[in-house]
Amino acid sequence: MIGPIPDGTELVIWDFDGTILDTEWPTFAAAKAEFERYGQEIDLVVWQDTLGSADHEPWWEGLRRTVGGFDESDDEFLARYRKLKNELTDANDLRPGVRELIDELAAAGTTQAVASSSPLSWVEKHLKRNDLWSPMATVVTRDDVGAERTKPHPDLFVLAAERAGYDASVSVVIEDSNHGITAAKAAGMYAIATPHRLTADQDFSAADLVIPAQEPSN
Repeated sequence: MIGPIPDGTELVIWDFDGTILDTEWPTFAAAKAEFERYGQEIDLVVWQDTLGSADHEPWWEGLRRTVGGFDESDDEFLARYRKLKNELTDANDLRPGVRELIDELAAAGTTQAVASSSPLSWVEKHLKRNDLWSPMATVVTRDDVGAERTKPHPDLFVLAAERAGYDASVSVVIEDSNHGITAAKAAGMYAIATPHRLTADQDFSAADLVIPAQEPSN
């Protein structure tokens, strides 16, 4: 066994957002700033329910309806939001233990992949920025399956295993959200949950293993 990975594992499939890199809190913080700019309070419960999936309405559409329209163009609104989100994300390190586990698995010859509900442009940028692109045999994103077939559907994990050339029975998924765990189990894979401050209260009873990680206090 390497870390939390069970013996007999031949493929480890990583989720990206919130699992490899804490992109979830920067995204939430940047959205929260926009809600506050328009005098609104973000609904944390609703936000948490969308984590891990792309098959939902963009949060800014709900805000737009609530306030009766923005007093600026969509381009101005989204540029400001994305600028803060990117700044906060770029300032983040990998989640604790991630690089060490990726290095251990690579040294042991275990194949690794990424399966994400985000677009390839986002995932590729941050994997390369953190020198984690080359360890991955394949990277599967919502661009490959369509937003409507992202997690909790199993399509991303099934495709990742297929591309890497492994059966579900020897594949392990590492995820931060219950949508991701649901997708992993639907794909017939061993599922490890690594919740963080935005997903800690989610139901991970379907996971084979839950590993709470220490999170920053800010």
